[in-house]
Amino acid sequence: MHSARYSSPDRLPDVLALIQVLALDEHTHRSEDGLQSELQGPPRSAATWATLARQHPEFFRFREEGEHGVSLVARHVLPKNAAGVRELHVDITGKLLDAAIDMYDREMMRRDRARHVIPIVVAILAAAATIVAALLKS
Repeated sequence: MHSARYSSPDRLPDVLALIQVLALDEHTHRSEDGLQSELQGPPRSAATWATLARQHPEFFRFREEGEHGVSLVARHVLPKNAAGVRELHVDITGKLLDAAIDMYDREMMRRDRARHVIPIVVAILAAAATIVAALLKS
């Protein structure tokens, strides 16, 4: 999986929105049309909600077959209650949202570190070129 999944400024809001719908809505498996209706349009950081789900397997499960192929991974690992339903407690939803925010923050920190390294590398290369040029002249 590509390491810069959160590089789009709209990615985090899209992921948070999809987590909320799949965690809090009574319909735990959703179709693309259902997601677009509930979220009032397509995501801003991907072509479709299904594409977004595929790009984030740490949160979402996507099945090609069937009409309602997008769901939360967490829903499939919870034990069923007495009624045979996998209830996702609101605390777990909060932890999923926090995890998405943490992943976004870490990716932004890695990106910022890379921005600081590039000027240093360029300066070292320029200094090395200057030294080599001076040695060749002498």
